[in-house]
Amino acid sequence: MTERITNGRRVSAVIPTIGRPELYDAVASALAQTESLHEVIVAADTSDELMLPADPRVTVVRTGPRAGGNVARMAGISAASGDVIALLDDDDVWHPEKLALQLSLLDDSQRHWLSTTTVQEPSGRVWPQRLWHAGERLPHYLFRKTAVKGGQGAMHTSTLVFPRDMVLDHPFDVTLRFHQDTDWLLRLDKEIPGLDIRQVVQPLTELRDGGGSVSRGIKPSDSLAWARRALDHLDKRTRGDFLITVTYFQAWRHRDIKTALRVLGTAFTWGRPGLKTLPAVAILPLKVLTGRGIA
Repeated sequence: MTERITNGRRVSAVIPTIGRPELYDAVASALAQTESLHEVIVAADTSDELMLPADPRVTVVRTGPRAGGNVARMAGISAASGDVIALLDDDDVWHPEKLALQLSLLDDSQRHWLSTTTVQEPSGRVWPQRLWHAGERLPHYLFRKTAVKGGQGAMHTSTLVFPRDMVLDHPFDVTLRFHQDTDWLLRLDKEIPGLDIRQVVQPLTELRDGGGSVSRGIKPSDSLAWARRALDHLDKRTRGDFLITVTYFQAWRHRDIKTALRVLGTAFTWGRPGLKTLPAVAILPLKVLTGRGIA
């Protein structure tokens, strides 16, 4: 396919992988973009052989093995030659018009920007339902609950598109093994005043869930320690909502009642959960213990 460039931007798709079989489809969906794709960098955090489409735009860089997702991301970003980075998990796929629609919302005056879309799960559910609005702080959008059911925003990794120079100046923390995207987004909000965020409403990314999710393996005590460091500059409402909806939930999913109670105490002392978050204190344990998951 002949490369076509939108707004003078060349996009490098960066796909970290541990060698999941879904990788082939992920790479193929990047190669099928209607506009702007310059190359696909597969950042392989494995020594295993990879099954990939035969295309001269595909390059493999090796890390690890098992060096971690952020190590692979930064290796791929460093190897990229495009001026824009688009992240894609190795078990997700893009719709063909994703990059074209995201980049069509930008203009040449923007230096620090972040573009995202909604996503669709295998069940057909589209999220986030709550969309970002101009002027909203990114942590408020991501963490604060505005409704008892749902009510939070989200920016999935496989939707993120941003300038390569920006991530080189504000890189992912390669020492982190969890809350990797969240940590990076928080630091962007803190370090770049006036970060321009553009969100496409259409679900242009399909989640395929190849298993082995990092989020399921997060130790609740580690999540709490990270929150105390990374969220300390935020207001109590945002801290409390994060601790209840993320760390408290992780503690119950691990059946770690002792840590769940410690997280709960921290959420109401160091933080102050909003009224729409309070029902989750009872609802989340019930959903985990009855096997109904989380809405």
